[in-house]
Formats: sequence, C-alpha cells, structure tokens
Amino acid sequence: MIANDIINTVEQWTNWAQQSPNGRYDVALFKIWIQFEKFLSELFIKYAIGNPSETGFVPNLKLHFRDETQLNAFLREGNRTYIEYLSKIEKLSKHIFENNPFDVLFLDANYHEMYIQMSSVRNYIAHESGEARSKMVKTCFGGRDDRFMEPNDFLLTQERTTGKTRYTLYTDTIKDVVQLLIAPPQ
Repeated sequence: MIANDIINTVEQWTNWAQQSPNGRYDVALFKIWIQFEKFLSELFIKYAIGNPSETGFVPNLKLHFRDETQLNAFLREGNRTYIEYLSKIEKLSKHIFENNPFDVLFLDANYHEMYIQMSSVRNYIAHESGEARSKMVKTCFGGRDDRFMEPNDFLLTQERTTGKTRYTLYTDTIKDVVQLLIAPPQ
C-alpha cells in the first residue's frame, strides 16, 4: 500500500458520505481508518526490515530485522497469531528507529491529539461498548458525558478556530501524517 492509496480512500469514502441519502461520515471515517491502520502496519514492517518508503526515505535503525518473519517473531505475544501493530508501533518504534519517523503520531501534540480522538471514535463505532464510549467522552468531549454525541453527529460539528468539520480535520490529519511518514522533514 502506498500513500496515494490512502488519499484515494479518503476521496472515495468522502464522496460516498456526501452522496444523498448516505451522509454517514462515521462509516466513511471507519473505512478510512482501517486503510490508515493497514498503511501504518505495512510501513512499519517495511522500515523495520530496512526497506525504503515510496519516496526513497529509509530511517536509520537501532535494531535491524532480517525479514518480516523475524520481526513478527519479535512482535508476537505468546501463541497469538494476530499482531496489534498500532500498539506495537507506539511501544516499540522508538527502540527500533533512530529519529523515529512514527514520532509524528506520538510526540507532535496536534497530530497525537487527533490520532487519539480518531482512535476512540473508531473504537466506539466498532464496538459501542461502555468502555469505548467512556474513552470517546474523555478524548473528544473533555470528560463531559453531557456533551456526548454519536460519532456521525460529532464528525459533522465544526471546530471553532478553523471552521472545518471534525471529519475534515481528521481526514486532513491522516493525509498529512501519511506524507510525513514517507518523507519526513530533514
């Protein structure tokens, strides 16, 4: 998967959500998030085994894995076959890469806040559990349960300083992060 795939996914699902009678920006964001998560996982693997991004960027490695099999053996917990790449990227990327390219998600205050919010919205869309709702209330509504909105309604609200909808802010963030990951500023 390449960066352009994410851009195309954003356009495809945004166009879909804008079509009447769809209007389901929550579904669109969920579909985009799945592709974004896949992109992050594939890029993490690519970088950890020493391969370049589509722009030719190769991060310097603190740890170099021979191939994906060796990396997965390192990442896998116990007998599990599934690897939760996003949590592994957050926990381990700083130990694998010098000048960690994934820091844009975890150290940049603006992108990190948007990442955390998107993740909580995604989890609530997927599970609608009490725990997912609590996390969404905490990350998106300042802990105020009385301000809670269902994801689709929340995504259509406008942010005060930019006048952009939350949906647009989130999809712009995804596109920005993708570009920064494949070609970080030097």
